[in-house]
Amino acid sequence: MYLLDNPVRRYPWGSTTLVQQLLGRPVDGRPVAEVWMGAHPDDPSTADGGGRRVALDALVASQPEAMLGPRVLAEAGPRLPFLAKILAAARALSVQVHPTTAQAEAGFAAEDERGVPRTDPARTYRDRSAKPEIVYALTPFELLSGLREPEQAAKLVAELEVRALDHLVVLLREQSVDAHRGALTWLLGQRESAAPWVEAVAETARDAVGARPELAVVHDLAQEFPGDPGLLAPLLLNHERLEPGQALYTAPGTLHAYLRGMAVEVMAASDNVLRAGLTTKHVDVAELLAITDFTPRLTGFLRPVRVVPGVVDYVAPAADLGLRVATPRAGDELPGPEDGPRIVLCVEGEVRVVAADARRLLPGDSVFVPHVDGPLVVSGHGTAVVARA
Repeated sequence: MYLLDNPVRRYPWGSTTLVQQLLGRPVDGRPVAEVWMGAHPDDPSTADGGGRRVALDALVASQPEAMLGPRVLAEAGPRLPFLAKILAAARALSVQVHPTTAQAEAGFAAEDERGVPRTDPARTYRDRSAKPEIVYALTPFELLSGLREPEQAAKLVAELEVRALDHLVVLLREQSVDAHRGALTWLLGQRESAAPWVEAVAETARDAVGARPELAVVHDLAQEFPGDPGLLAPLLLNHERLEPGQALYTAPGTLHAYLRGMAVEVMAASDNVLRAGLTTKHVDVAELLAITDFTPRLTGFLRPVRVVPGVVDYVAPAADLGLRVATPRAGDELPGPEDGPRIVLCVEGEVRVVAADARRLLPGDSVFVPHVDGPLVVSGHGTAVVARA
C-alpha cells in the first residue's frame, strides 16, 4: 500500500474554499479546481511506500502484474486505466463530450496520418481511449447532462422571446431524430456572430431569474462567458443537482457540463475532450457532430447497490469503472474491492485501510492499493471512497 502525494490543478474555474476546507488547509484566495489521484503521465501522483518515493506511473510500469493484476493488465495493458479526482467548481466548465473507444482509435489514427502534432492545441484526439466518467457528490453539485426532449427545449427557448432564435425553435420542433443535431449545428455556426442575440438572452434571463431555475443558470453563464452561444446549454440539456452521496454516470457521446460544487470523479485515463461551448479553446465542429449522441435521454443517475451495511457500490454500465463508498462506524470492518488496482480517498472523519499493511487516513488523504496486496478492509469512523477498474 502506498500513501499518495497528489498534484493540485489551479484552473480559474476552481473553488477558493471547498478543497481547502476538505484538506484542512488555509484559505488563501487561490482557486483549487482539481486534485489528481492516479498515474496520468502529465502529472502523476507520487507514491510513498515506506520511505521510497516514486511516481505512480513509473511504479505501475515497473511491476505491472503485481500492481494491476492479470485481469486489468490483459484489458488495459501496463498502465493504470483510471484517474480519480477531487473536483471543486465555483463556475461552469465547458460543455463537452467524450468519444467511444472505436471513435477515439479512428480519430487518433486519422490525426496521426495527417501529421497533426500530439501537442497541438487544435488536436482533437490525444490518445486512443474512451473517457466514461462517474461523479460522486461531496456537496450539492449542479450540472448539465444529456439532451432534453426537443419539444421541451423548444418551449424553453421560445419563452425567451428573442427573435434571432426563432429558427432554432423551428429546428427543435422538427419531428425527426435529427432535431438536436440541426439545433447544435446552427448554434456552432453562430460562434462568431452571436453577440447581439446572446446579449438579448442575457437581458431576458436577468429579468426573469426567479421564473425558472434554468434561467438563473443562463444568467450566471452570461456573466462568466460573455458573448458565448453556449449560454443556451441549460435550455437544451437536462439541468440537475446531485445531493451529497448521489452519483451520476456520463457515457461517451453525452453532452455535459459541470456547474458548481465539489465531487469525486472517477474516469478512464484519457485526455479526449471535445468542447461545444463555454470555452475559448478549440472547437472541432465536424468531429463534435460526428461523435455526439443526439438521442434525448434522462440524466444517468447511478443507483447505489448495497454490498453490506455501510458499503455501497456505484458501477458504470458498459464501462470498466467502479466506485465503492464505505462508511465505517465504531467496530466496523468493511470490505473494499478484493482485487485489481484501487485508490482509497478519505472524505470525512478518520478511516483505517488494511490490506498487506495498514494506513490511517484523514480527510483528503489517499492511498494506492495494488492488486498484489489482496483484499482490503476499511474501519474507523468516517467515509472512504474507493475507485477501481
